[in-house]
Amino acid sequence: MRVPTQRLRFTDGYVQIDGSVGEGGGQIVRTACALSALTGVGCRIRRIRAGRGNPGLRAQHCTAILGLSRLCGAETSPLRIGAQELTFSPSTIRHTRLELDTGTAGSVSLVFQALLLASLGAAGVVDLTLRGGTDVPGAPSCDYVKNVKLEMLERMGVRVDFRLLKRGYFPAGGGIVRASVQPCGEGLLAPLILREEAGEAVGSWGVSHAAGTSGRHREADRQKRFAERLLTDALHVPARVVTEVGPARSPGSGLVLWARTEDSVIGASALGKEGKNGKDVAEEAVERLVRTYHARASTDPWLGDQILPYLALSRGPSVISVPRLTRHMKTSMWLIQQFLNVRFFCEEKELRTVVHCIPADD
Repeated sequence: MRVPTQRLRFTDGYVQIDGSVGEGGGQIVRTACALSALTGVGCRIRRIRAGRGNPGLRAQHCTAILGLSRLCGAETSPLRIGAQELTFSPSTIRHTRLELDTGTAGSVSLVFQALLLASLGAAGVVDLTLRGGTDVPGAPSCDYVKNVKLEMLERMGVRVDFRLLKRGYFPAGGGIVRASVQPCGEGLLAPLILREEAGEAVGSWGVSHAAGTSGRHREADRQKRFAERLLTDALHVPARVVTEVGPARSPGSGLVLWARTEDSVIGASALGKEGKNGKDVAEEAVERLVRTYHARASTDPWLGDQILPYLALSRGPSVISVPRLTRHMKTSMWLIQQFLNVRFFCEEKELRTVVHCIPADD
């Protein structure tokens, strides 16, 4: 893939990144190193997660960076939990087979997020086996990745075979995901141009999942029944939610929902926990999805954040809309523009924000 790099912010041959800017979380580390691998431009990140209660790198950040370094033959400063500075010096991305384990319930979807972006620059197929948390707080579930994110990226030319083999809940993890990322070739991705005001829903689906005691399994059934009823009433189209129960290292449960509109896919999820019944989980997930739908936004806030680097890698202007411009999105826009020759601008509408991504030479 030919990448339109931005070459204005270099010091000693590295793009200098302040890891405390904006949202100031692990997103900066993962995206910066992925873009570094993809562009071939080294980066140096300081003040990593400086404002957090546990600053510095965590296990899943180290796992993502390790995977990226193997993917592109990068040299890095020592990867250790708690490190607040990182230097990443990439070489050439090659097609390869990687197996990575966070060793905890660290999110495999966030590790995959970094590896997928960098894998677009590989000359051949990249095969990934990732172990860790598949349904954990503060991260997109793997069902969301498969049924929302990857479906939308496929429209831009990204081809991924993504399989969830085993679920992993907090605190033990142990989930397994396999993914095969196809090469994109020499050209850039196709632009994504969605309606500023999304159309009506044409269908909705979901997965209600659980592992552990029979009580957890019963809650998964309750989540399914309530979600189907609530979602059908809210979207005025039939909702189809399946129940999945199986073994896992730690007990857990959750619900992932997605709906197709006339030109897009939106999603939302919620996790169960002790003292939280299936009705509560269903109401939480449905409310999150309906919030995007009622705003008539073409993407939900989570996809709006995650899809920005791909918009920046497209060969023409892209347009999406989100219910609101989140701090995560603002941070992503700032970070992407440190590496890629693009610009973003946003239009605030009554119920939604329209986001434009334009190659700088357009």
